[in-house]
Amino acid sequence: MQNKMMTITSNLPIINKVYAPLDIVGKTVGRYFDYKRETAMIEHETIKVKNQTKILLAEIESRLKVSLYENKKNFKQEMYRLKTIAKELKHDSKNRDYYYKHIEELTKMLSNPDIPLSIKETIPSLMAMTHQSIGEENGLAMQKLNLMSGFKSNQILIEGK
Repeated sequence: MQNKMMTITSNLPIINKVYAPLDIVGKTVGRYFDYKRETAMIEHETIKVKNQTKILLAEIESRLKVSLYENKKNFKQEMYRLKTIAKELKHDSKNRDYYYKHIEELTKMLSNPDIPLSIKETIPSLMAMTHQSIGEENGLAMQKLNLMSGFKSNQILIEGK
């Protein structure tokens, strides 16, 4: 965009004429017509620069609108993604709570004298499996949390690079 700013050019004439003091009337009339011609050239170049400026401003505005639209769209997609991950994390939390309650029940079963010894012997393996399931849930939760922090912003479009 910086290069576009340098494309506005003009051919403004430089008034650099030397007049001798002789022929005052002729020179004055000549200067008047030179002034009129050069003024017309300056006005023409001014109009060209104004038109080029309008075109550049319209282009900048359209790029900004596109950039803001893309940023809004990306923001909505990112919010949807984050909400989905948050729902999954809540569900995983409920699963872990279930596993913890299951371990508590198994622990109570170990201390219950009414339960036969053969069932009590299988309880440690059930607790180990439940503990392993909790570990897997925790690993998945960490992966989901890492996914939440993986947001890529849209700064490049806004800065115009």
